[in-house]
Amino acid sequence: MQVQPPHSYVRGSIGLILVGLVLITWTGCSRTTRVAPTAAAGPMPLALLVRLPPAAETTLDYKNACGESATVSIAGPLAAELRERLGPAFQRVTLDPAVPSNGTLDVAIGVKQIDMAIPRRSSSLYPVTVTVGLEAAFVTDDGSKLWTKKIKGSGIGQIEVKEPSCHVIGLEAVVKEAAEIVAEGLARQVSQSGKIRDYAESKRSSGIGVAMSAASDAVAPPHSSGVPARPSADLSIEGPAATAGAPASIQAGDGATVLSFRAILRDDNRDHILQSDEPLTIELEVKNDGLMEATGVEVVVGGTGALTALLPPAIVIGDVQPGEIKRATLTKPVTSVKEPLRGELLLSLRSGSPMTQAPPVKKFTVLVTPVSSGEGQASADVDQPPKAAASLKQPKAVVIAIGVGHFRDTHVSPMKFAARDAEVMASYLQSIGGLSADRVRVLVDGRALKQDLAETFDEWLPKRSDPGTVVYIYFAGRALVDGATGAVSLVPYDGSTALVGRVYPLRRLQESLARLPIQRAILMIDASLEPASGSDPATGAVPAWDVSAADPNTKMMWMIGNSGLQDTHAYDRGRHGLFTYQLLRGLQGPADLDRDGTVVAGELCAFARGEVARMAGEQFGSSQEPVCLPGPGQGAMVRIQPMAKGNNPKPVGSGKKETPVSGEASNASPGGVGPGQ
Repeated sequence: MQVQPPHSYVRGSIGLILVGLVLITWTGCSRTTRVAPTAAAGPMPLALLVRLPPAAETTLDYKNACGESATVSIAGPLAAELRERLGPAFQRVTLDPAVPSNGTLDVAIGVKQIDMAIPRRSSSLYPVTVTVGLEAAFVTDDGSKLWTKKIKGSGIGQIEVKEPSCHVIGLEAVVKEAAEIVAEGLARQVSQSGKIRDYAESKRSSGIGVAMSAASDAVAPPHSSGVPARPSADLSIEGPAATAGAPASIQAGDGATVLSFRAILRDDNRDHILQSDEPLTIELEVKNDGLMEATGVEVVVGGTGALTALLPPAIVIGDVQPGEIKRATLTKPVTSVKEPLRGELLLSLRSGSPMTQAPPVKKFTVLVTPVSSGEGQASADVDQPPKAAASLKQPKAVVIAIGVGHFRDTHVSPMKFAARDAEVMASYLQSIGGLSADRVRVLVDGRALKQDLAETFDEWLPKRSDPGTVVYIYFAGRALVDGATGAVSLVPYDGSTALVGRVYPLRRLQESLARLPIQRAILMIDASLEPASGSDPATGAVPAWDVSAADPNTKMMWMIGNSGLQDTHAYDRGRHGLFTYQLLRGLQGPADLDRDGTVVAGELCAFARGEVARMAGEQFGSSQEPVCLPGPGQGAMVRIQPMAKGNNPKPVGSGKKETPVSGEASNASPGGVGPGQ
């Protein structure tokens, strides 16, 4: 994000740039887009005791560089991570049995393993994997076991040995990562458990409550997922401590409420710069820490008149119960700006109930610059999904859209529009197919962990599949190509381009699809490809998509945006990846190359392939060659899977020929544009 000093003007920039601060009233700052259904109601009204295993069970054994037995403990990292990540899901989390609680999470170590091989007294770096498995059980205050779960996580890294020492350097960091990953997974499962949440609500309704803990028991602020996640690309920066903190030592008086709130501003495409006419989103979370209900809560919008004129005077939150968190989102495009504008946006909280102390005002400094001549059309013409056609509705279809533009490992280069690409593609496919929301899953950035991908393809998808199901899978982000085999692996949010153990192999996805009784699968991959760690780029490894192209009965159609080891192009004016932009454009109708009124899979890929190749040369002075598999003329029925309505429908009674080979490719010119384009 281009963040400027408070009084600087960015010459030549276009759009609206936030140069101010998001001031957080709670300890810490989360910038996640993860939304879990169970988190919508806020933290559970329970005081949770986390009971950890004895210290002897939390040590991991290994051999040092001299072959001598050594140990490392996971107790400290595991305790810290569990407390931090469970904190947002409960009213209070403690590890002290002496502190009153009305629910216990018993945690035992099921698996503990260190995999590494060190030649004796050889100075070098060596790979290491630390695996920790937890067995957790939630026990009610009467001793009943309500919920159990097993979960496993691995930390992958490098350790160092310096001769003549036997000491292994860096192992503790990998142990900490393993603790972090397994704790994050367990916290997600706990926070999404309906049984635990129902138990918590029964405690609330019965009037059994636990007061908020003292400062020593304070936990991290609630996040939208119920589980803390890594920072993503939101437009938020923690402000000065003098104004960002919550009021100190607030005590709720008789009839008074204790309210706090946080605010985050986001740009629509998450490229850190708000373009002209791009929607500005304000996300708000209001928390009631008091013992009384807060009625009529609103966030008041103030500041420079020209800015506030673009926004409503107040954003309604509503009534907030004690211990409850309520959220609200406002999205407005910044339009009709003819001259440069710089001003302040102020957000304050008011309530119909008396407050012990008003939370600090949130202050943003905003710079708006008009669109320069020639840039008025941002080419965001593909963002509106086409309307559904009755003949194309597929109520049994399933859509999975994954976009990873930012990564937990900051050494991995971001992908500018990946998250936005996935969200828009999902809305297209849902709209065209007339799908219900429960048949669409979107995983972006912090919600696209490796375990999220595995759970989606191994558990979520099979529950929605039958012989009539057509599966649409879209991925935007980065992928690695094995230098020896050409095998392609997707890089999830918690992945790394340096460590192959953190990626998701496409072969695993193919195997999951092959096991399902589905009709067809359409896979669209808009990924920058790079050699896996240890591969020699000079050998020119070719991605192996492992598609049975000659099999007319193949169920899978692949639309791949990039055939070689290179970054894909980002189309800034379209605010999408170039390949995705052309797919979206084709779905609006132009990909109907034989002009029969229906865009089929083969036509869509042929259209996007030609347009991407043409634009890459004309606008970027380089190449980008998409791939369509199976290719034209190979007799695969999957190529004639209807995808969208064409621009030029034939008279009623005509339609696609019921033959294995459609005419979708024969009409496409080398540039990918058929008749009428």
